[in-house]
Amino acid sequence: MKLINRKNFISIVCISFTVLVLVKLIWEKAIGLTDPRYTENIFISLGFSVLITVILAVHYYLQRFPFVPVFAGQYLLTVGLVLGGVWAIGHMVPLAPTAYRDMFISVTIPFVVCAIIYYAVFFHQIKKANAIIESLNEE
Repeated sequence: MKLINRKNFISIVCISFTVLVLVKLIWEKAIGLTDPRYTENIFISLGFSVLITVILAVHYYLQRFPFVPVFAGQYLLTVGLVLGGVWAIGHMVPLAPTAYRDMFISVTIPFVVCAIIYYAVFFHQIKKANAIIESLNEE
Protein backbone atom coordinates (compact mmCIF):
# COMPACT_ATOMS: atom_id res chain seq x y z
CA MET A 1 0.00 0.00 0.00
CA LYS A 2 1.57 3.25 -1.16
CA LEU A 3 0.80 6.10 1.24
CA ILE A 4 3.23 8.66 -0.19
CA ASN A 5 2.95 9.16 -3.94
CA ARG A 6 3.52 11.88 -6.52
CA LYS A 7 0.13 13.44 -5.92
CA ASN A 8 0.52 13.96 -2.18
CA PHE A 9 4.32 14.26 -1.81
CA ILE A 10 4.36 18.08 -1.79
CA SER A 11 1.44 18.20 0.67
CA ILE A 12 3.17 15.81 3.05
CA VAL A 13 6.44 17.76 2.86
CA CYS A 14 4.59 21.03 3.50
CA ILE A 15 2.68 19.64 6.47
CA SER A 16 5.76 18.05 8.04
CA PHE A 17 7.79 21.22 7.43
CA THR A 18 5.10 23.38 9.04
CA VAL A 19 4.88 21.12 12.08
CA LEU A 20 8.68 20.97 12.36
CA VAL A 21 9.03 24.77 12.20
CA LEU A 22 6.19 25.30 14.70
CA VAL A 23 7.81 22.91 17.17
CA LYS A 24 11.18 24.63 16.59
CA LEU A 25 9.66 28.06 17.25
CA ILE A 26 7.78 26.93 20.36
CA TRP A 27 10.90 25.21 21.70
CA GLU A 28 13.09 28.28 21.09
CA LYS A 29 10.52 30.56 22.72
CA ALA A 30 10.19 28.25 25.72
CA ILE A 31 13.93 28.18 26.42
CA GLY A 32 14.50 31.81 25.45
CA LEU A 33 16.84 31.07 22.56
CA THR A 34 17.55 33.62 19.84
CA ASP A 35 18.92 31.92 16.76
CA PRO A 36 21.55 33.96 14.89
CA ARG A 37 21.36 31.55 11.92
CA TYR A 38 17.59 31.53 11.71
CA THR A 39 17.30 31.59 7.90
CA GLU A 40 19.79 28.77 7.38
CA ASN A 41 18.05 26.64 10.00
CA ILE A 42 14.66 27.10 8.36
CA PHE A 43 16.06 25.90 5.03
CA ILE A 44 17.75 22.97 6.77
CA SER A 45 14.36 22.11 8.32
CA LEU A 46 12.86 22.09 4.83
CA GLY A 47 15.65 19.80 3.69
CA PHE A 48 14.98 17.46 6.63
CA SER A 49 11.28 17.38 5.72
CA VAL A 50 12.01 16.46 2.10
CA LEU A 51 14.66 13.89 3.07
CA ILE A 52 12.53 12.19 5.72
CA THR A 53 9.49 12.08 3.41
CA VAL A 54 11.53 10.53 0.59
CA ILE A 55 13.09 7.93 2.87
CA LEU A 56 9.73 7.01 4.43
CA ALA A 57 8.19 6.74 0.95
CA VAL A 58 10.76 4.07 0.09
CA HIS A 59 8.98 1.79 2.59
CA TYR A 60 6.52 0.86 -0.17
CA TYR A 61 9.32 -0.91 -2.03
CA LEU A 62 10.65 -2.61 1.12
CA GLN A 63 7.39 -4.09 2.43
CA ARG A 64 8.51 -7.68 1.84
CA PHE A 65 11.25 -7.25 4.45
CA PRO A 66 10.65 -7.30 8.23
CA PHE A 67 9.54 -4.00 9.75
CA VAL A 68 12.29 -3.49 12.35
CA PRO A 69 15.28 -3.80 9.95
CA VAL A 70 13.54 -1.56 7.41
CA PHE A 71 12.79 1.09 10.04
CA ALA A 72 16.35 0.89 11.41
CA GLY A 73 17.75 1.11 7.89
CA GLN A 74 15.62 4.15 7.09
CA TYR A 75 16.76 5.86 10.27
CA LEU A 76 20.43 5.02 9.72
CA LEU A 77 20.23 6.20 6.10
CA THR A 78 18.69 9.50 7.21
CA VAL A 79 21.26 10.07 9.94
CA GLY A 80 24.07 8.98 7.63
CA LEU A 81 23.08 11.41 4.87
CA VAL A 82 22.75 14.30 7.30
CA LEU A 83 26.01 13.35 9.03
CA GLY A 84 27.72 13.35 5.63
CA GLY A 85 26.27 16.79 4.92
CA VAL A 86 27.45 18.17 8.26
CA TRP A 87 30.87 16.61 7.71
CA ALA A 88 31.12 18.23 4.24
CA ILE A 89 30.00 21.60 5.59
CA GLY A 90 32.60 21.23 8.34
CA HIS A 91 35.31 21.36 5.68
CA MET A 92 34.04 24.74 4.46
CA VAL A 93 33.11 26.52 7.69
CA PRO A 94 33.97 25.93 11.33
CA LEU A 95 31.40 23.86 13.22
CA ALA A 96 30.25 24.31 16.78
CA PRO A 97 31.78 21.84 19.24
CA THR A 98 28.34 20.25 19.66
CA ALA A 99 27.47 20.19 15.95
CA TYR A 100 27.26 16.41 15.60
CA ARG A 101 25.22 16.01 18.79
CA ASP A 102 22.90 18.80 17.68
CA MET A 103 22.60 17.19 14.26
CA PHE A 104 21.70 13.86 15.85
CA ILE A 105 18.95 15.45 17.97
CA SER A 106 17.68 17.63 15.11
CA VAL A 107 17.28 14.60 12.85
CA THR A 108 16.14 11.98 15.35
CA ILE A 109 13.18 13.86 16.79
CA PRO A 110 11.52 14.78 13.44
CA PHE A 111 12.29 11.35 11.98
CA VAL A 112 10.73 9.49 14.89
CA VAL A 113 7.64 11.72 14.90
CA CYS A 114 7.17 11.41 11.12
CA ALA A 115 7.81 7.66 11.23
CA ILE A 116 5.28 7.15 14.02
CA ILE A 117 2.64 9.04 12.06
CA TYR A 118 3.51 7.28 8.79
CA TYR A 119 3.54 3.77 10.25
CA ALA A 120 0.42 4.37 12.36
CA VAL A 121 -1.49 5.36 9.22
CA PHE A 122 0.08 2.47 7.30
CA PHE A 123 -0.86 -0.18 9.86
CA HIS A 124 -4.33 1.35 10.23
CA GLN A 125 -4.82 1.03 6.46
CA ILE A 126 -3.61 -2.58 6.57
CA LYS A 127 -6.02 -3.36 9.42
CA LYS A 128 -8.88 -1.75 7.48
CA ALA A 129 -8.01 -3.69 4.32
CA ASN A 130 -7.85 -6.95 6.29
CA ALA A 131 -11.29 -6.25 7.76
CA ILE A 132 -12.71 -5.67 4.27
CA ILE A 133 -11.13 -8.87 2.98
CA GLU A 134 -12.42 -10.80 5.99
CA SER A 135 -15.96 -9.48 5.46
CA LEU A 136 -15.79 -10.47 1.78
CA ASN A 137 -14.59 -13.96 2.69
CA GLU A 138 -17.51 -14.41 5.11
CA GLU A 139 -20.05 -13.70 2.36
